[in-house]
Amino acid sequence: MRRRLIGVFVAVSTMVALAFVIPLAFLVRATAEDRAMDAARADTVAVIPVLVSGGSRAQIESALGATASGREGRMTVVTSQGWLIGPALEGSSRMDAALTTGQSGIGRFGSGVEVVAAVATGPDELSAVRVFVPESDLHRGQWKSWAALGGVAVILVGISVVVADRLARSVTRPAQSLVTAARSLGEGDLDQRVSVEGPPELGELAGVFNNLGDRVRSMLESERELVADLSHRLRTPLTKLRLRIDQVDDPDLRSELEADLAGMAAELDGLITEARSSLQDRSSGAPSRQCDAVPVVADRAGFWRVLAEDQKRDMRLEIAEEPVPVAVSEGDLAAALDVLLENVFSHTDEGVPLAVGLAVEGDEVRIRVSDGGRGVGADRVERGTSGAGSTGLGLDIARRTAETAGGRLEVSVAALGGAEITLVLPRPASPSPG
Repeated sequence: MRRRLIGVFVAVSTMVALAFVIPLAFLVRATAEDRAMDAARADTVAVIPVLVSGGSRAQIESALGATASGREGRMTVVTSQGWLIGPALEGSSRMDAALTTGQSGIGRFGSGVEVVAAVATGPDELSAVRVFVPESDLHRGQWKSWAALGGVAVILVGISVVVADRLARSVTRPAQSLVTAARSLGEGDLDQRVSVEGPPELGELAGVFNNLGDRVRSMLESERELVADLSHRLRTPLTKLRLRIDQVDDPDLRSELEADLAGMAAELDGLITEARSSLQDRSSGAPSRQCDAVPVVADRAGFWRVLAEDQKRDMRLEIAEEPVPVAVSEGDLAAALDVLLENVFSHTDEGVPLAVGLAVEGDEVRIRVSDGGRGVGADRVERGTSGAGSTGLGLDIARRTAETAGGRLEVSVAALGGAEITLVLPRPASPSPG
């Protein structure tokens, strides 16, 4: 913005300077020409009295020597007696006209301008005085004047640049402060505020930004309170269920129910912990959580393998042996994998094989879930749609998980013949699994 403002000032000041300099340059040129012509007329007038009074040749030559034109050899006098005093003439029509008709004249002649004056020295007696003004005299001092005008224009433009820089700073400094504060707020510094200064528009924007920071802090505090409240509300029904299970007489059934209840409680605790961690990360500005994808994929595949065996499905697992960190938290990755695997079991027939794989390609980690169903038609590869016979495409959770981490969700045809849904996740710059 600062460069643009300076550029605008330079353009405007340059146009203003040119608007004055160009007419002044023409005026300087015209003034120089007028000065040279006035000097030529003055030299001509200085000789005329000697001619009218019938002066001798010596007097006329003396009068020529007293003028600048005469000393420089640019003045010629032709008297009625036929005397030629000064440089000889060659083809001056105005001089001929002055001697024959008594007509004076001024006009271009060769590489300059001639001033011719007809002088009546007696009855039917005509003399003529001619002064030649060369081009160099017509424009004498012009180039120096133009150079001075150009220097003044450059100085004016330079001053405008300095003034523009100061004015631009008064605009860009508050804007830069606002950008820095917005970046800090985006990184989690909820205490970041900016001073209301600068132009009125930026001052208003700074006020809105400060209100936004207060609003974000208030919303995060409300979410934190909501999560704490939900943890209490959800544990209350579990406690009631535990009491009811204790009243079951069958010990085997009671053990199974207690195991199921323990699993539900552990899952609930995990969800609450994940929600609290997410809120803490957002409020503190901590970077996205990371985890090792290998144990997460192995754990979720093992969980769903039990159901696959019950449905007579062939389930293959291909994962790396070394750690594979991804820029996603363990809970989010597990939830996304559960969605992908659940779609296979929900939208394919029993006995249809499936495969889970994890591979590293450059800076990306590709976690794929494929099946041997009927595949996915191109007209059904849309966000939020699903259909029987293959993996459903209502995969908002998995898609959001990938996109939040800077990755994506890909749908293609699997080697098994059905659909292959791949969760593409970026690898963190500095891995710190967990």
